[in-house]
Amino acid sequence: MPAAGETERAPNIGKAVWESAGERAKSEGLPLIWIMSRALTDYAAGALTLSRTTASSEAGPRRGRTIFATDTVWTSAGRRRAKDQVRSMSALCEILLDAYARGEIHPYACMVTTAQRDELKQTTPAPVAA
Repeated sequence: MPAAGETERAPNIGKAVWESAGERAKSEGLPLIWIMSRALTDYAAGALTLSRTTASSEAGPRRGRTIFATDTVWTSAGRRRAKDQVRSMSALCEILLDAYARGEIHPYACMVTTAQRDELKQTTPAPVAA
């Protein structure tokens, strides 16, 4: 179930990456869609750096996977993705999940003040094509 303000997205993510990340999430007692939402949010905020900017050729067949993100997070991540020269939002989501599956990133919760949250809401950037 999405958090308030999140909408469903369907980036194409490789089967092997999705399954590997799903195994780790299950072992940690966390829903994979929450992991993806958290990773995308942290990436959009500049809290995560990518160890690589291209998706793995070993990811397996790709198909749309359900994830949730706010418009602000999706747009901010899209802008950062373009600066990092990642070819698409699908590739970005796959790279983030692969990094999670390999233990390069961790789903720690970050606390923000109400002022920080409100500032993020006020700086909604223009939409970026996926």
